[in-house]
Amino acid sequence: MSIEFSIALQGSYPVREYISKAQQIEAYGFDEIHVYDDLMFKPTWPLLTLIGEHTSRIKVGPGIITPQIVHPCYHAGNLAILDELTGGRAVVGIARGAFWEFLGIEKQHKPITMVREAIHIIRRLFAGDRTAFHGEVFTVTEELFFRFQPLRKEVPVFIGTWGPKMCQLAGEVADGVKSDGLWNPDYVKILRENIEIGAARVNRNPDEVAIIAGPLSSISADREKARQTARRVLAVYLPYLRPMTDVAGISEEEINNVRDAAATGDFERGATFISDLSVAKCSVTGTPNEVIEQIEEMVEAGVTHVAFGHCLGPDFNEALDLLGKKVLPHFR
Repeated sequence: MSIEFSIALQGSYPVREYISKAQQIEAYGFDEIHVYDDLMFKPTWPLLTLIGEHTSRIKVGPGIITPQIVHPCYHAGNLAILDELTGGRAVVGIARGAFWEFLGIEKQHKPITMVREAIHIIRRLFAGDRTAFHGEVFTVTEELFFRFQPLRKEVPVFIGTWGPKMCQLAGEVADGVKSDGLWNPDYVKILRENIEIGAARVNRNPDEVAIIAGPLSSISADREKARQTARRVLAVYLPYLRPMTDVAGISEEEINNVRDAAATGDFERGATFISDLSVAKCSVTGTPNEVIEQIEEMVEAGVTHVAFGHCLGPDFNEALDLLGKKVLPHFR
């Protein structure tokens, strides 16, 4: 059973803590560290720089960035610096993003085209291609090129999505798909089918596209504490996980109740609406043995990489210790 494991960190910890956390994650043998670039949390690039400087082996990158409010050439420059700093250990996730209602954006303009063009521009800059590009969303002239030599001509790119059409785009152009909040084997099949559709358009082997599950995570020796923590985290994120929630059979009433509580900042009340079904289908939760069984089901469905997401558990250090000492050795 070949599978990679990563840890995804939220931009909410004291800055210096990222050093010790990253070093501990690397010591346990995880493959990658991702830092979310969620709106109004600590920005990802400075945190990744800190992590990259204080680690030596593990791959590091944002999961995800969005070109919605920052031009892809800016992200490309930060990515090139991270790659140089780490000696070629950078990876990058790109997506349409979320939380746009906070900026008064009700509907994004051509998000799939936006992501496609962003990937093209980033790769263009790394490859040293000075050809002008006039897209539907972005335009760059031949004068836009790096005034330095990037370490590599290409960096692995995954697309953050659970949407079918964006998965098809990944099948065409990306190295992987990362679906945060994904923990439902039935939905993995939908991802695979759409990756295959996209890959067929360009005569590509769909097996070249990694399927990265990025579930909200709550691991503990105390099963009930783990489930309580998962409910509190899902009280923040559940309303954003459609269409995965539809496929899982999570009710509209539950989602609306959680959304209404979140709108007032009352996440404790929101947690009371989170069902056992939501915990099971949107998070990896429980004791190490339960987590191992869940991972095996996801791998059987086609997942090739698990990126354990926020908040890891009731106690971050306990959860990381359990993953590093009990879960990873089972698969390695």
